[in-house]
Amino acid sequence: MLDQRRRVVDSWNALPVGARIALDQQWVGLAAGGLPCGSAILNADESILAAGRNHAYDPPGEIESRAHSPLQHTRLAHAELNAMALLATELDHASLTLWSTQHPCAMCAAAVRFIGIGKVRFVADDPSDDSPAGVIVATRGGVSYEAMGDPLWWTISNLLFLYNSALQKGEDARNLRMNRTRYPELVRLTLDLAKQDALGHSARSETRLPLALEPHADLIVHASQFAPS
Repeated sequence: MLDQRRRVVDSWNALPVGARIALDQQWVGLAAGGLPCGSAILNADESILAAGRNHAYDPPGEIESRAHSPLQHTRLAHAELNAMALLATELDHASLTLWSTQHPCAMCAAAVRFIGIGKVRFVADDPSDDSPAGVIVATRGGVSYEAMGDPLWWTISNLLFLYNSALQKGEDARNLRMNRTRYPELVRLTLDLAKQDALGHSARSETRLPLALEPHADLIVHASQFAPS
């Protein structure tokens, strides 16, 4: 158990900075009770220029909060769009890399192409999108996409993505039903951790993500063995 706990913390420390920022945003989204998805945008020097999370299910905020998330409480308020909305027009967008916890949906992929961001990296595929792989790839246009390809963080990120759905609707949640056959170990893990809202309590108390995952490391590492290659 101690080895698995250490593995989670060590692997967090070894993540690219864009992945850590995007996952931190996803963790904040879990605490907020919406759809946990996070994004970050880096320049060529790997400095963070912008970050965002999904705000579609947040209540409409005051002027101050809308300055940081201008799209909140709309169907446009995906993590990637919230991050891109903070980029100044005059920036060289072709030199930027957008990180996302999930593969950008067709809407966000179109925005990435339209504003000219040079590269996209993502931690996990989108478990709410069961389109054929060729259809998903076609959304990218000429933009370079790269999956991080880490089974442990694929599992963690999609666990976070599905978590609030499991908490609110249990096995009847659409996102869980559509993944029951595709990713049964992921669905089982998500439902198990949502029973006592183990992660939600940690997120709302502002426990850092790797520390919140430590008590569940054995279950997470086990589920990661079934992540797609």
